[in-house]
Amino acid sequence: MEPRRWESGTAAGTRVLVFALAALGGTAIVAGDARAQNTGLVPLIDLGPGSYGGFPGGLYPGGVNVPPVAHEAAALAAATQIQPRNAAGNPDPAGFIGMVAVGMSNTTHEFGAFERNEDANRLRNARVVIVDTGQGGQTAAIISDPAASYWTLMSQRLASMGLTAAQVQVAWLKEADAGPPDNFPIHAQTLRDELEQVANNLHVKFPNLKICYLSSRIYGGYAAPGSLNPEPQAYESGFAVKWLIEDQIAGDPNLNFGQLDGPVRAPVLMWGPYLWADGTTPRSDGLVWLPADLEADHTHPSPVGEQKVAGLLSSFFAHEATAVSWWPARADAGIVAIDAVKDAHVNAATPSVNFGAATTLLTQGTALPINTYLGFELPTGVRPAALAKLSLRVVQVGGGRVATVADTSWSEGAITYANAPPIGATLVNMPQSSRDGTIGANVTANVNADVDGRLTFALTTTATSQASYHGKDDGEPPRLVLVTPCAGAPDGDGDGREDPCDCAPSDVRVFAAPSEIANLHWPGPTTLAWASQSTVAGTGTLYDVVAGDLHEVSVFGARIGDTCLAHGTPATQLEDTSAEPAPGGGSFFLVRAVNDCGGARWETASDGRDRTIAACP
Repeated sequence: MEPRRWESGTAAGTRVLVFALAALGGTAIVAGDARAQNTGLVPLIDLGPGSYGGFPGGLYPGGVNVPPVAHEAAALAAATQIQPRNAAGNPDPAGFIGMVAVGMSNTTHEFGAFERNEDANRLRNARVVIVDTGQGGQTAAIISDPAASYWTLMSQRLASMGLTAAQVQVAWLKEADAGPPDNFPIHAQTLRDELEQVANNLHVKFPNLKICYLSSRIYGGYAAPGSLNPEPQAYESGFAVKWLIEDQIAGDPNLNFGQLDGPVRAPVLMWGPYLWADGTTPRSDGLVWLPADLEADHTHPSPVGEQKVAGLLSSFFAHEATAVSWWPARADAGIVAIDAVKDAHVNAATPSVNFGAATTLLTQGTALPINTYLGFELPTGVRPAALAKLSLRVVQVGGGRVATVADTSWSEGAITYANAPPIGATLVNMPQSSRDGTIGANVTANVNADVDGRLTFALTTTATSQASYHGKDDGEPPRLVLVTPCAGAPDGDGDGREDPCDCAPSDVRVFAAPSEIANLHWPGPTTLAWASQSTVAGTGTLYDVVAGDLHEVSVFGARIGDTCLAHGTPATQLEDTSAEPAPGGGSFFLVRAVNDCGGARWETASDGRDRTIAACP
């Protein structure tokens, strides 16, 4: 057989190799619901140079979804300045990177789920401290005022986690106004102007904030017209974000991040994940919004919807070019998430009743108080911790006192108000938080000072309103999140990686998620080969290989013509068995590495999207 030519061109038998792999991400297409109300509107990411109301689509100028080269370069430069800092804001390898959410109820619901998920993610930088600082009812109109109480509450949330304003370097901003009029473009322009003031407020209050990522609203088409944030206003909020970022790109001095002469007024503004899709109509990447994704008010996300946004946020930061320098895991410290082994509340009104099986944990500060007890057992080798966060998911209202409890012998099935151990000194006073968010408290000193690895914390409050948290019996247990230095920590599986910095600490074959495939090449006429990932991810790495029609190389949706050449092969080369290209045609080849810690992308588009591959499982 004649040797094939593996080069770019149009001659018969020509093949082109296309490969650019990153970390696993993406959103699956979900089946539709017959009750869904679809608007017929086109998501901004798919609208492109088309227009809505006379205004072009795309996330950035020119109807495209990628920032202009100069703006992206500025954002990449700002990203290199995101680094661990001490309380004074000075670079310090032992410091932290504060990451906050800015916005309303939807923001805290979604970011609270994101924080919860990422606090158990060993593949991210442990020194990024995620703090849910969204708050219900805090619209763009409200927080555009720099004197709004929202900003005081945000500072209190950070203080309860032991962070200072000078350590906050990354923000996610998602805002809207309640009941906006149906008068596009006016209400979107109003929101844009309010977001500009919010960006100014962020710069003043967080002087080391380098990048603020923005998202617009999720789908609102199941809500009635005239309600809190229906369609098309929810869709149109995307234009407010788009126009704000375009104003900065165009050189608006009120949004100067340092690219202009004059005072700096804002951080670099970039799109975060774009969240809107037209109900059950899949957008180009498959995202849909079903009725079950929203609460009964059809405005706030349900737990399923919260996880959908949380997944989009996780995928975004795992793959975003401006996050590469600060988001991925580092070799100096790792995350260890420890769920409570027991939890219960006790009630002075019924002093002999045990509530250990309750799914919701309560506190209340009436004359007959209700207190919560949380018990943890620490594994060996996780202390001393650089940071220990006590994290809880709020049901309705959160906040109050976190205290020590010396006696850790209590039983979840037997504890009552009458026999509960005494509550000791206050460690942290947590400020109020709204429903469905995540609240945290810095308990580092107590965790490190404990002798036997068994700890109990008590939650109390002086407020007469009842606070409520998810408990271990409903699947969202209270959690200790430790930032543990790797140096000197145990290596339980003997793979050369200390347990805190090993994504699979009990599997000797794997210690990290695989990264981008390198050196994809043809050592022979029909032999495709690539560099092994074993040195960066472990010997448990496997590979998937797909081939497709070169004419479809720019199509990032699923294609029925792709061929899976190999799935889960441990080899780093294979014989090409795909069909010979037709004269004038060609083929592309992609390789993805996967292991028990995660996987690489098939290919990353210049706008950050992942390629959808249906051929391999």
